[in-house]
Amino acid sequence: MAFVPTRSRTSPFTPSEQWLLLTASVLVCGFLGYVVYDAIMATAAELLQRLLIISPLLLVVVVHWLSTGSNLNFPMPGSEPGAIHRAGGSPWGVAFVLLLLFFLICYQPSFHDLLF
Repeated sequence: MAFVPTRSRTSPFTPSEQWLLLTASVLVCGFLGYVVYDAIMATAAELLQRLLIISPLLLVVVVHWLSTGSNLNFPMPGSEPGAIHRAGGSPWGVAFVLLLLFFLICYQPSFHDLLF
């Protein structure tokens, strides 16, 4: 068997061109990564904003559920005959106030333009 010398593979690009290609590819990948990251963060911010809006109502429901025990019933205010004379507030009243505040905050620019 004869020994066949192999030629070493050389790059068609010079070292300065290789650095230029590497730098350009890193910049393109970084820009594309930023675009994808920005889209993901915008979606996550929108979902978290909805969660933050709903969280006070969820908190009221959880507190009501924990205060009544393990059974899961939601009586409407005024359904009991002596409910008006009972001491303490209703979680439904708190939920109504939170909904009213949410409505007023959401439409604040409209009310501001209407009044001033």
